[in-house]
Amino acid sequence: MNRDQSIIASICYFSVLFMPFIVPIVAFFVVDQKETKRHALRALWSHLLPVAACILLIFGSIPFLLTTQAGDSLIPVMTVFILSFLVVIGFLISVIWNIIQGIKVLQSIKS
Repeated sequence: MNRDQSIIASICYFSVLFMPFIVPIVAFFVVDQKETKRHALRALWSHLLPVAACILLIFGSIPFLLTTQAGDSLIPVMTVFILSFLVVIGFLISVIWNIIQGIKVLQSIKS
């Protein structure tokens, strides 16, 4: 992978901080090199997974919260709270992983 392609691939990973979905999608369709496309797809998936988990949590917790009444147990509410905490941790792991991958791609540039 040449220098320009490596920079584009690393920007796909770093885009988790500023434009998580747009940059990898544009890079995938604009760039012709196979390795850069692979990095763009990996970056896109790592940006989408935390969002998908958040959407699943929101729609999955609605039945829990709607069926809980004032005098009921707090187990459904605590379950939603714990799952929300896990989603936040997963999001942070995703951001850290993307930054590490972006740095690895930049380090692979042969000076």
